[in-house]
Amino acid sequence: MSGPLAAMNRVERVRRRAYLAVAGGSGVAHVFIVAEQLLRRDWANAAAFTLGMLVSAWVVVALAWLRWPTARLSGLIVTVVTISTTAEFVPLLRAPEIGTWSFLSFLIMVALWFGLLPLRAAVPATLLAYLLFAGLAASRPVHDLSLLVYLACTTILIGMASGFGQQITAFQQDAVTFEQAALTDPLTGLPNRRAALERLRHLHGLVRRGEHAGFTLVLLDLDHFKQVNDTRGHTVGDEVLRALGPALRQVLRADALLARWGGEEFVLVIPGTGAQEARVVTGRLDGLSLQLPAPLPEMTFSAGAVLAHEADSVAGLLDLADRRLYAAKRAGRRQLRWDAPGGPRQAS
Repeated sequence: MSGPLAAMNRVERVRRRAYLAVAGGSGVAHVFIVAEQLLRRDWANAAAFTLGMLVSAWVVVALAWLRWPTARLSGLIVTVVTISTTAEFVPLLRAPEIGTWSFLSFLIMVALWFGLLPLRAAVPATLLAYLLFAGLAASRPVHDLSLLVYLACTTILIGMASGFGQQITAFQQDAVTFEQAALTDPLTGLPNRRAALERLRHLHGLVRRGEHAGFTLVLLDLDHFKQVNDTRGHTVGDEVLRALGPALRQVLRADALLARWGGEEFVLVIPGTGAQEARVVTGRLDGLSLQLPAPLPEMTFSAGAVLAHEADSVAGLLDLADRRLYAAKRAGRRQLRWDAPGGPRQAS
């Protein structure tokens, strides 16, 4: 797996672990708080704490069992935490002073806003919430202005740290987007030559080290494609190339890599195939006629196939597959060949 994409996956794994740890700890804490309130028959914040307990349990279920991505939970968490914190602050309108616990609750809410919301939403929401909270605290008969100053400073630090983190995440997402574009053929949407070569080199290295069972490499070339361009125009030719992937996918295994090699040539990499299975898999391609959506013409192709152990390098495999492809062309097209002059006679 390549750099930026691997980095994003690592970020998602860290987020999942963090969400699970926080949700688990929050769930346990809320259970104890609710249990204590039941024993004391104190119902002041029972609804808010019960809601927090249920949401914590739901986050654990969604991540651990339903395997939701963390981004899918962000809106739910922000909404519930904001509602429960606001409900917790309502009784403070009649309280003589604002306790330290309320300051901590405010910081938790702000941290979640900056962590889960875009900055353009988190900044104004935090500013408004701070002004309301500070006004509430300053209006109490007993209040500590130093705590409000400390709260403002801490809130600014949280916002700055979150801003840097979101910028890094945005850069990583842009890098993933650019990387995927660099590995994708713009016309067909299939992986391109570079992506196919990376996959081939990775698999061939595993095979050489004895860490993989093998693979089959097939080079495909559409028959009489130039005639389609000359008689029907390049627009129809482009439509044919775009329709090839979905048409071939109907007869390919789900784990097979189909990539555009260049022009009307395509490459197929089928992992985990030995000689016998390779014959069965490629037998579905031998002589196949591709029924493309109307009004596109019916297309056939010639192909050459090799097994991973038939050459010591990826370049050698590609050269052998290419010679077998052109042997299929010379033999009349619309066929897949496992033999060619100067190459092994069959998959063995």
